[in-house]
Amino acid sequence: MDRIDKQILLALDENCRLSYQAIAESLGLTATAIRKRLDRLIETGVIEEFSIILRPAMMNSDYLVALISTDGSENEEEFMELIGSNLMVIQVGQQVTGVGRLYLIHCEYVGTEELQNLATFLRTLDSVTNIELHTTLTKRGEKFDIKKLHLRVLKYLLKDARMQVSEISAESGSTARRVSRAIQEMLDSNSFWFAVRWNLSLGNNTEFYLKIKYDEQTSEMEEIDRWFRETFPDEYWFSFYSAMEPVLFAKFVTEHFRDAEQISRISKNAPFSKSVDVLLSYPVKKFPRLGRIKIEEMISKIGH
Repeated sequence: MDRIDKQILLALDENCRLSYQAIAESLGLTATAIRKRLDRLIETGVIEEFSIILRPAMMNSDYLVALISTDGSENEEEFMELIGSNLMVIQVGQQVTGVGRLYLIHCEYVGTEELQNLATFLRTLDSVTNIELHTTLTKRGEKFDIKKLHLRVLKYLLKDARMQVSEISAESGSTARRVSRAIQEMLDSNSFWFAVRWNLSLGNNTEFYLKIKYDEQTSEMEEIDRWFRETFPDEYWFSFYSAMEPVLFAKFVTEHFRDAEQISRISKNAPFSKSVDVLLSYPVKKFPRLGRIKIEEMISKIGH
């Protein structure tokens, strides 16, 4: 991937229904060039699917990043599948480490009771020696009244969030005008995330995080994010910020894992940085998101 691929992916992650032309105009390219790049990203598996999920405001949910340390006695494959069997778990990545094993886990939960249940579930798994939990700040979105027409359209968007209006109309029996209106209402509502689910570690790419403790008295999140974007314009993607303490998880994609050492060294000298740990995941397993599961449950209740 290059910087243009990155910009395409980030644009689609904000709204995966963007047309080739809209993306092309924002990047100063032709629609044909965007289509070819997008086709290649799909063919190589970097783009796994185009998805639609509910934003946190629709479920009163929160996101969480967990770090789990084990004594190394577990079977990694089975252990990751066991963690993923919990419906609150979105993604599990085994980290490269020298002692025992370490796993980075992304989760979504609803309310303090689910948070407690999730913590208990993770803490009581065989071979676990320590867990670290960080509820993270996120864009919450807005509330929206989902009607039957929206659910009928969502049934097809769950298969492919970029599905054409004409195709949805033909399969659902609703007019193209009604389908188009329903999709636009959902896009305008800020209650749904029309996103792209990717695998950024394919091919020559290496995906990793830096766990950084930062000085909250001298630096704000916007300043930190700007520093990363200016210092690592190609490698840096975004950060998850802990809501409870001055800790962030900065996501990077590079051509080789050796780049992580250099990026880590530079980041340690950043004006906001107190400590830096490299979290290099391999392999990574992804699981259905809570925001998708909730949509599926609503669709099943209308019976078609």
